[in-house]
Amino acid sequence: MFQRWIEDLTSRPGAVAVLLGVMALLLGIYIWSATEVRRSHERRMRRIRDTLYISTALLGQLTIQEIRKYEQSEHEHNDLITAMLACKAASYLSPQLQDQIRDCIKEHDPARLGLMHRALERECTVLSDELSRDTHADHWGTAVWTILRPVAEPAALAATGFLVTDLVFRQRMLDVSVDSWDSILPWIRAVSLMITIMYGYLLWASPRRDTPGTVTKTLSLLIALCSLFHLIGPVAAPYALGLQLIIFTSGFGLTGTRSRSDRPYAGHTELEPAKKVSTEIEGNTRRTSGTNTDE
Repeated sequence: MFQRWIEDLTSRPGAVAVLLGVMALLLGIYIWSATEVRRSHERRMRRIRDTLYISTALLGQLTIQEIRKYEQSEHEHNDLITAMLACKAASYLSPQLQDQIRDCIKEHDPARLGLMHRALERECTVLSDELSRDTHADHWGTAVWTILRPVAEPAALAATGFLVTDLVFRQRMLDVSVDSWDSILPWIRAVSLMITIMYGYLLWASPRRDTPGTVTKTLSLLIALCSLFHLIGPVAAPYALGLQLIIFTSGFGLTGTRSRSDRPYAGHTELEPAKKVSTEIEGNTRRTSGTNTDE
């Protein structure tokens, strides 16, 4: 089929010019994608440097305060508050750590400061390690990934163009009635393959170190692998599309829980709304039972 499609395409006048134009377009998209990937990486490294610059000031003050057993003058206390307020501009500090810093600003407690100090030290260590890895020479696998990552955009565009052209070609070559089931199968196959291209692009273009989205990546991989059913033939298209839709729908339930970084940190005293309500109800019940016992 592919050979017939190529022969039919090249037999038309101006086909060579069209192919050269398409190749030039894909090359231009690759260059644009590579430039955007490099700029995005540079922006990320710049934000990490800014985060470390802001956080190390607070980290140094917390280290001094810990040595002094958190005994400080009013001036030192004001400097500590100023350093904690500056950390709100540190974009790469986790929301959990930002909550700890916010609680320490509201309530000056040595126990809270100790927890925040350790959490801040851990996150600064992770960011510093990532920054140091970026300054070293790339490994062979990293160098290959740097070349292959920008290919995602032109590859997705080329696959989409080939899919649309193949659909038109198949519909033109089919000698079946428009109202028959066989005429619908190519459209179902095209929709399924379009979903495969979309999720394949998301997998390809996602950052390599984006580990928190493991469940999302696994579901995307399963949706993309469903396209292997099309190797059986056009009759497998409805089953492939149905399985993709089932996995897509199940993703809402599997990815609905909050990530670990969104949960309250250790030592967090504020209860969730549902827990507050249950605690109040339990307290009222105990008071009521106590009153009845006294009577």
